[in-house]
Amino acid sequence: MKTNLRLIGGKRIQSPNNIYTRPTTLRVREAIFNILKNRVDNSNWLDLFSGTGAVSCEAYNHGARKIIAIEKNKNNSKICLKNLLSLQDIKKRQNDIDVICKDVLNWTKPNYERKLSSKIMDLNKLKFDFVYLDPPYDVNFHQLVLNQVFNCDFLKKDSVVICEHSPNIYIKKSTLWETIDVRDYGQSRLTFLINIQHP
Repeated sequence: MKTNLRLIGGKRIQSPNNIYTRPTTLRVREAIFNILKNRVDNSNWLDLFSGTGAVSCEAYNHGARKIIAIEKNKNNSKICLKNLLSLQDIKKRQNDIDVICKDVLNWTKPNYERKLSSKIMDLNKLKFDFVYLDPPYDVNFHQLVLNQVFNCDFLKKDSVVICEHSPNIYIKKSTLWETIDVRDYGQSRLTFLINIQHP
């Protein structure tokens, strides 16, 4: 187990000691939360392909009200939960977070029966202000996941979907979303998307 991951502010969190996990870099995380600023406060946050949960931890530290992290790797999902449970004042907020060990490609299907590990939150009533997705850079199914996310009923009218991907991947235009911002940070690109509301 490695503990070389650092959150904004300096706290160290754990990451698995393997070559298959690629946590979002501190530089990219700082950029995300500098862009979003105080909009994160009191928001509902969905973290897809959450890995070690670094982005979920940052969302919590920036005031997110509810956080759901989806990660199919069993070991990584355990680390994600452990990292979240290591945050300040988390004992008062444990009912506000959930880490689900499921495949994102299934979990985001519009007709999939999504369930939470916790019985405290009702997912049928939970709408997300922010959705962050960071699929593996070497598999190009960003477009597929985005299509599924924007066809789900867990988005709000003003939800922002943030996709982290390789600069070599281009998020195509769609009738479902509008790209509002694109930022490059070395080997990472952030694409910010919003719903296109139909009358």
